[in-house]
Amino acid sequence: MDVGRRRRASDRRTARPSDRNCEVISSVLASAGAIDYGRVFADLAIILIVAKVASELFERIHVPAVLGEIVAGIVIGPSMLGLIDPSDAMRILAEIGVIILLADVGLEMDLKELRRVGRASMLVAILGVVLPMSSGVLAGSLLGESLNASLFLGAALAATSVGITARVFGDLRALSSTEARIVLGAAVADDVLGLVILTVVTRIVVQGSVDVAGVISTIGLAIGFLVIAGAVGLTLVPRLLAWVGNRAVSPATVGVLAAGITFAFSAAASSAQLAPIIGAFVAGTALARTDHHDRIARDFKALGSIFIPVFFLQIGIDTDVTKFFSGHVLIVAAVLTVIAIVGKMLAAVGAWGTNTDKLLIGIGMVPRGEVGLIFATIGVSVGVFQEDLYAVVLLVVLLTTVVAPPLLKWRLTSNDSASAEPEDENVTEEPVGGWVRVINDEVQLHGVPPSRLVLPLALQSSLHAATAQPNDALLDWMHTHRNSTLQWDEETSQMFLDVLMRGNARSWRFLDVTSVITRALPEVATAIRARRGDASELGPTHLAQMPTVEALRTKVGRATLADSSL
Repeated sequence: MDVGRRRRASDRRTARPSDRNCEVISSVLASAGAIDYGRVFADLAIILIVAKVASELFERIHVPAVLGEIVAGIVIGPSMLGLIDPSDAMRILAEIGVIILLADVGLEMDLKELRRVGRASMLVAILGVVLPMSSGVLAGSLLGESLNASLFLGAALAATSVGITARVFGDLRALSSTEARIVLGAAVADDVLGLVILTVVTRIVVQGSVDVAGVISTIGLAIGFLVIAGAVGLTLVPRLLAWVGNRAVSPATVGVLAAGITFAFSAAASSAQLAPIIGAFVAGTALARTDHHDRIARDFKALGSIFIPVFFLQIGIDTDVTKFFSGHVLIVAAVLTVIAIVGKMLAAVGAWGTNTDKLLIGIGMVPRGEVGLIFATIGVSVGVFQEDLYAVVLLVVLLTTVVAPPLLKWRLTSNDSASAEPEDENVTEEPVGGWVRVINDEVQLHGVPPSRLVLPLALQSSLHAATAQPNDALLDWMHTHRNSTLQWDEETSQMFLDVLMRGNARSWRFLDVTSVITRALPEVATAIRARRGDASELGPTHLAQMPTVEALRTKVGRATLADSSL
């Protein structure tokens, strides 16, 4: 026996490396035999190609690309052409996509803005969550749905997606209006409130009981995770990435580490029995505070352009389109759509006391977009939503997302036609210290300047906005004169070069929000739009090679920025 064992051991030691490699490969293939990799890769190829074609087509007809991807998913899914069948592999990729999506939301969020949103925005956000959710829960119960299903239906109605609203405001030069500021400020608070609600509802459903103590403990857990994970992220993550960034050889190291941190936070949230997307959101807010924010944002945009469409197409693939023709689905969807629209409209009451168009604010809060879809997919994953309720939420999201843009354009256009360009009747003398000054980290407008000063004051303010926050008076004045004629002269040409040299992303954002770029520098506006859609665009500084900018340089006698002594 001993001799036999020694002989077998000797055979293993003398085996050729190629033999051992074959054994390993055979073992791996045998263990993975249940996975059809060819089918997975074919499905992924179809999804990515169809997603991009659909998004391009829908964008050309001014319909959100997200809707195009969902519709494309329905078309290629089992409900219609049957090119793609639901699979665990695609669901994993879709889950990665939604993690990246929420991390990107966190990256775009400035926590300082959450403190600046003001009373009106905060009240609009709170009412915009409470009214649709409570009404949705009540309606679901009256329509015969279970308590758990009703809770998820109400939660899906609570969230607001303002990406569509922001685009319409921007297209119509209204981003600097008080209404736009209230809506976008409310969206910041709405994101946080929505995540807390999602956590509470999911925990209640998973636990299987609803009691006061359980709800309070769940709310405490959700808020506690946000506070603790946020504190850890905001203190340790920037230091870690700064240390790694200074020592890394490869420029991709920081982006890969940021992705690893995002998935680690998602895993921590899952371990705490919370939705993983909450961890991704917290990670995004932490990454936004790092010195490598721009690089991380570009990397995540590139990564998201692959995985996020998988998530939205997967929603369409999982949808049974025949349910859209069910009487019960149509009735519930119609009731919830009315609640979703009216609830957000009534939320505009939170802007009481401000000289604003309350109807415009309410319309701006209507779209549900991707946030409601995330609620729906989680409802399916915890076993609350069946195919009919999943179709209900999908219909509500589609309807609110489609109806909001034309309503916004109608209201904004009506307001514009009713108010012509104001005369310079209330113009005051320029105060001592100038029209624009920075006081307590705020860019303040003093007095009422004439409309002919829109361009020079906008350029001056954009430099101040690099480190300070424009106040409401400045933004209101810029919005009032959003259609005024802008004229270049030697002084404004020189000021523009100063912005190119000393401004930062906040400077360009100010000029974009106030529609100065669109009117004065259409080439720059086009480049900024390209940067939003193309992660390879490095920033607005490449605009120095554009004809308009070269003409301005020539006008002030400078060939290149390097020749400047400023």
